[in-house]
Amino acid sequence: MTRPIRTDFITLFVLSGCLAAITISLKALSWVSGDAYGILAWLIPAGSFWHGHEMLSGYAQGLLAGYLMTKASRRDIAIFIVLWLGARIAVFAPAFPGLYLAAVCNLSVIALLFYHAGLMFFRAAKRFRSAIPGIVILLLTVAELMFQVGLIMDLPRLCETALLGVIWLLIIMLFLMGGRITAAATSGVLQRRNAYRHGLAQSRYETYGLVALATALFSELLGQTPWLTDIAALSTATIMTLRLLHWQIWKAWDQLDVSSLHLGYAMLAMGLFFKAFWSLSGHGNGLVSFHGVMIGGFGILSITVMTRTVLQRLRHPIVLPITIRFCNLVLVAAAFIRITDFYVQTPFLISSSAVLWTLAFITFVSTLIIIRIMFHRQN
Repeated sequence: MTRPIRTDFITLFVLSGCLAAITISLKALSWVSGDAYGILAWLIPAGSFWHGHEMLSGYAQGLLAGYLMTKASRRDIAIFIVLWLGARIAVFAPAFPGLYLAAVCNLSVIALLFYHAGLMFFRAAKRFRSAIPGIVILLLTVAELMFQVGLIMDLPRLCETALLGVIWLLIIMLFLMGGRITAAATSGVLQRRNAYRHGLAQSRYETYGLVALATALFSELLGQTPWLTDIAALSTATIMTLRLLHWQIWKAWDQLDVSSLHLGYAMLAMGLFFKAFWSLSGHGNGLVSFHGVMIGGFGILSITVMTRTVLQRLRHPIVLPITIRFCNLVLVAAAFIRITDFYVQTPFLISSSAVLWTLAFITFVSTLIIIRIMFHRQN
């Protein structure tokens, strides 16, 4: 008997996409000045870190759950969704109840993710490298705890440090799992074209990259040697570039389901190059310098991986819809415009980047909803 295909994981991807679009839209409203801001101010959550936390932790929680909680029951996924939504709504609640509601819901969500997905990597691991995704999810749980403690105790430095940790942990996950997905997809294309190359996973480069990223993470958290963080970021970006060259990505340029992965991986490397050069040139460090990484690399890779996952689990051919290709091009533009704004600094550029990001995720969410509706009609 054929096992029925579940589609509840798509809800997690749709919710993550909605959060990405709504959060950036609300952030853009905070740039409105004059009387218009007074009218719209009630829509914008209070607090300095809500935007960063929602775009990092909130978005990543839904993304990772949809991708990794494959063995969770419908009830467990429903509980996860209720808690996740509770955490998102809590940012609009008054300070005292909102802070504690957000803390309880966010910590419960990340604990559920670790229980259903993180422990899976520890149980299945036959070597240390296989357990790294589980370690990353465990450290994300610790970072979430640090962030919530910082909010409740009004320790902004602790909140910022926790979010910096989340960024580097997500980059580690993108480098490791994104790299493996990309290597496998590229290998398939090259093999079909009689250009197969052995060892595209490149375990040696993967090890070097993980060491560089671990160095960047701990250096960032200690905050004593920013130059070491920048060197580690440059090293990681260089390793990623070498991997892309080794994958001979030009041979798969017309296979957009694979070349989109290459694009996201390249944008992640570009974002790391920019972050390092921006800091080394004396412009400072901090959360803002990661916008190139998160808009281009994280945005494109996450949208592409989520779409490929939906198509694969619904047993459709893995061919990215034209709308998703449009999303990826829009995100490339958004990333370059946002990076340009670091130097030009005009409201038009940063607003344009926000509009493009929102457009991309509205299109992404609409595409997933249509795919799901069509699947249920056909089945």
